[in-house]
Amino acid sequence: MLTVRPCPVCGDTDESHERFAERIDRRRIGELSYASRKEPEFMNLRMVVCPRCELLYAPRVPASSELAHAYADAGYDSGAEAEFAALSYAQALRRRLDQLPDRDAALDIGAGNGALLEQLRVLGFGEVLGVEPSRAAAGAAAASVRAMIRVERFEPDRLPQGLRPRHFTLVIANQTLEHVADPFALLRAARGLLKPGGALMIVSHDYRHPLMRLLGRHSPIIDIGHLQLFSRSSLKFALTRARFGSVALEPFANRYPLHYWARLLPIPPVIKRPLYARLRSTPAGQVAFQARVGNLLAWARN
Repeated sequence: MLTVRPCPVCGDTDESHERFAERIDRRRIGELSYASRKEPEFMNLRMVVCPRCELLYAPRVPASSELAHAYADAGYDSGAEAEFAALSYAQALRRRLDQLPDRDAALDIGAGNGALLEQLRVLGFGEVLGVEPSRAAAGAAAASVRAMIRVERFEPDRLPQGLRPRHFTLVIANQTLEHVADPFALLRAARGLLKPGGALMIVSHDYRHPLMRLLGRHSPIIDIGHLQLFSRSSLKFALTRARFGSVALEPFANRYPLHYWARLLPIPPVIKRPLYARLRSTPAGQVAFQARVGNLLAWARN
């Protein structure tokens, strides 16, 4: 059952600018359909472009309770890739630490297995907290950070225990805005959690990146778990509308092993799966390299 919604950033109700028709085979929906860094399934909700803010979004989405169950029950098979992602995030964050007033407290929304929480401790943050809806992802956390993860959804109108207004120096929401029904409410809530001078860090897909436009509906970001996708323009619009004082955006480079890059290829599974399995078992497939493939980093100051 799908519920109707306006643009979840600006509230515009014009859904006539269709970019992708719905493409869902419910027989193929499984425990990894709402998991992070999965093999692309190439299923998606109907997606339209908002004429006001340029957001690409689904005007009809699953009910809140259905989404809650989907993410809580989602499987998890990308622990190694999460470690690589956390290192990339930490590298980008390290260059911005001198812009923060202190390193007292950091919050990671969509913490997965807590790999970034470990990096935040290495970077000197005193109090570190994560919120993650997937029980399987949180269950895969290292013992050193497991107690730092609240296993629940981040709901802006009902903050998890331990989240206090104007308490955090840094809030992180990497690869998270795409998955929530009300991304603007999340941004406003994040701003309310930040102390003066604190910052919000976001890594988000850019659907207008040339590679994503070339791939079209065969891009791995056109996915059943993505309720909306941002561009540089729509992400800046959303952060400005949420009243962040300054917003800086730049391309973000990911670093992953060759076998994971192969997992994302838009080629038939009969070819890709043997290739992926082969690369996972060979030294060549473990070689990691960095590439800009259509992600944005936003740094927004309170």
